[in-house]
Amino acid sequence: MKSYRTLLASLVAGAAITACSTEASEEKKKSTAPETQQVEVVEVQEMRPEKNIVLPGELKPWNRVSLYAKVKGFVRAVQVDRGSWVRKGQVLAQLDAPEVLSEVSQAQAHVQAQEAVLIEQAARFRASKQTYQRLLQTNKVEGAVSPHELEQAQAKMLADSAMVSVAKGNVQASRSMYQTKTELRHYLTITAPFDGVITERNISAGALVGAGESNGKPLFVLEDSRTLRLTVAIPESYANQLPDKSSVSFTVNAIPEQTFNAKLARSAQSLVEANRSMMAEFDFNNQRNLLKSGMYAEVKLPVERTMSTLFVPKTSVVSSTEKTFVIRVNDNKAEWVPVEKGNVLDSLVEVFGGIHSKETIVRKASEEIRDGQSIKISKK
Repeated sequence: MKSYRTLLASLVAGAAITACSTEASEEKKKSTAPETQQVEVVEVQEMRPEKNIVLPGELKPWNRVSLYAKVKGFVRAVQVDRGSWVRKGQVLAQLDAPEVLSEVSQAQAHVQAQEAVLIEQAARFRASKQTYQRLLQTNKVEGAVSPHELEQAQAKMLADSAMVSVAKGNVQASRSMYQTKTELRHYLTITAPFDGVITERNISAGALVGAGESNGKPLFVLEDSRTLRLTVAIPESYANQLPDKSSVSFTVNAIPEQTFNAKLARSAQSLVEANRSMMAEFDFNNQRNLLKSGMYAEVKLPVERTMSTLFVPKTSVVSSTEKTFVIRVNDNKAEWVPVEKGNVLDSLVEVFGGIHSKETIVRKASEEIRDGQSIKISKK
């Protein structure tokens, strides 16, 4: 009887342990199974918005040139100073170079000498030609002129003709040399190549200028700032979003309370490798001389895509260590879709990837919503 009671107690205890084990296993399965989350959704929007971005710019003169002396000489007179307004062709400085003037005189004398040689050779050719022609006439009478004498006259005429050609070439060469020396003499007068303002003057009367002199500094720097070039480096991401006939507004630190406008005039149509940007220029009419070249500007630049693109709320894009993605709702299940971000527009961000317009995505996405997890759309 005692052994029967012991056996019964063992069976009851075993059944209890088995029941507890089964219950614990079921509880474990329930805890590991993903929960169905309630999420808010939104549709992917297709848009082609315009937006303004702020970029730094620099104002540069329409024309700027550094003027150097082509020939070596001493400064005889300086006609202008820093800040002087000059016209095209106006004399800025006069140089003295006696050796240049001497070379011009020598070249002129050489031209005259070669012209005299040409006249002499031409006279000899005319004489020998006439002699040959007379011998030809005389030769019509049989035996009047020997063949040898006729051949010598012809040879003399041909030789004189060749000497005339040589003399003409020498005259042309000497004239070219004279023209070159004359041009060098003209370089002794420094003139303005265009209208503008002298912004630098680095010489005084008596200074030796020319190649290798004045520490390589220019004699003058001339700028024309009646029209300014507003140069802006457009980042690569916006290089294709600049309209052809766009205009910009900008401000400068010197006049912060005033806004200026400029129109797009030209762009490089190529990226600079150093900073991966495209240089664009906007022309500003500066006839009133309000702005100065060299000023930095804060430019508001309008950009626009060439075609419509897709936008989603910023909260819909998740950037994790795995990838950047949005969560698309597909048959009440979460589907991670890899995307790349583009422009930002207020609360929206431009995305590129495997999504399409009007598709439903999770408004507030996170990594906690796993790929393939069941989700339930909450109703507002």
